[in-house]
Amino acid sequence: MQVSGVARVAITPDGKAIMEVAGRPAFQLNPVALSIWTKLSAGHSLREISSEIAAEFGAPEEVTAKDVHRFVKQLKEHLLVYDDA
Repeated sequence: MQVSGVARVAITPDGKAIMEVAGRPAFQLNPVALSIWTKLSAGHSLREISSEIAAEFGAPEEVTAKDVHRFVKQLKEHLLVYDDA
């Protein structure tokens, strides 16, 4: 999975995580979404991310797997991540 070069996360002065696309604020990320994005950016697989999120947030891995896939699907729809060639 590759992360688009036009997307990045910025932290506002009040501590909110905002995804910027081409330098413009696009989405506010909750802590789970921020963690998923950070792990995607670091090159982790979706399976690794689901497992890490489960441990990080104390949630069942079957739940986190669904959350990860749902969020990645949204990112793909906005062309912010894409599958490896």
